[in-house]
Amino acid sequence: TSLMGIISAHYSSQLMSQLLSIIGSLAILKAPADFLTNIGSGVFSFFYEPINGLVKGPEEFLQGLEHGTQNLARGIFVGFVRGAANVTDLVTHNLAGLTDDFFVDERNAYHKMMLYGGDYAASNKSIQDSLSIAGACVARGFRSGASGIIEQPSMYASRYGAIGLVKGVGKALVGAVVKPVVGVGDGAVVLMNHVSEATSDKEVVLKIPKRLRRALSAVSSGSSVKISPYDEVSAKAQKIVTGGETVDDAYLGHVQTSTTLFIASSQCLWAIDNKTREPWCIDWAEISNFGFVDGRYMRIDVFSNEGIHSNIYEMSSIQLADLFGLLSMQVEKMGNCSQIGLGFDTSDGSSSSGAMTSKHIPGVKSIQRRHTFGSINKPLKMTTIGITNEKELIRRCRTRVKELDSSMNDYFCRLDEESWLLVNSWGQYF
Repeated sequence: TSLMGIISAHYSSQLMSQLLSIIGSLAILKAPADFLTNIGSGVFSFFYEPINGLVKGPEEFLQGLEHGTQNLARGIFVGFVRGAANVTDLVTHNLAGLTDDFFVDERNAYHKMMLYGGDYAASNKSIQDSLSIAGACVARGFRSGASGIIEQPSMYASRYGAIGLVKGVGKALVGAVVKPVVGVGDGAVVLMNHVSEATSDKEVVLKIPKRLRRALSAVSSGSSVKISPYDEVSAKAQKIVTGGETVDDAYLGHVQTSTTLFIASSQCLWAIDNKTREPWCIDWAEISNFGFVDGRYMRIDVFSNEGIHSNIYEMSSIQLADLFGLLSMQVEKMGNCSQIGLGFDTSDGSSSSGAMTSKHIPGVKSIQRRHTFGSINKPLKMTTIGITNEKELIRRCRTRVKELDSSMNDYFCRLDEESWLLVNSWGQYF
């Protein structure tokens, strides 16, 4: 009972702090302002249209009265709907702050996708498009709330022990309730905005489509860019990562596969599903490693709360090369990624059998000589001096391995020698 009281008091205080920010937000003041604007235009039309028609004749007066009444009703309705959408959006935004950072980042990325991402950002969305977006918002809220019940307690327990387990359970319970509410609220905002836009009497003025700003792809990790013919997909990709020129980020390039659109920016990597349009956005520092798998797949390993998580994507050889080039540009920003070298460094004059590989491996201090593990596996006649049991053999091997240093350029070869020595000795002694 006391434990539940502590948890309830903690989250009650968090909720009160969020309520204060809701009350003090200027978005609350925007709702009555929009409402009064729509009411004002409706009232003006309600009086102006009949008077203007009365000047022309009785029939025009009735038509003006009908049109003015419709505009007044439309203005009141649109004002209420837009006001409700503004308030709902503000409340869900602050409620999302009670959940975990991953859910907030995923929600923000999806909102950015809706605002600036191609078809979703179009002003002429159909009701089916809006229903699809709203359904995705609701599904994402319920899915995240359900998965958090399992993930949050284990994650906090592994980090902070028993106290972390209590905190994780509290986070999971709050998320299980709040995340679906946020998802439903986001879906309601999408539908209310669609209804208000469809009901508004603003005339649609056809304009000549304005071309998006040209995207300049990067050719290296520096500031060099490539000037190429205008490409609409590149321009849209640039608009997504820069948030329509509102986010301090820079477009580097993109790769379009049959299933996924990959976009590389100076801050993060985007992977957008072609069917669901669900965006996956991750900072470069959260990428552990990347590389080819079977010549047909790109594997991208990322850090997660449960350890390293691998994402594998199928693509053509040309797409593999293009995506590999984009990832290689940002390899220095990655948390634990190897710098993939090209060929071998023979500048020290050594022969090809002792050539130095230019691959930098995490945890290894120096560039290593080329070595094929298992190439020294040949039977050796061992002496039994001082070795009486298995533990003594293992202890000696461990002592020799501890004396090795990865700053030696034959570190791999020495490790291979010790491995084979242990296997060969074990077979002879025991």
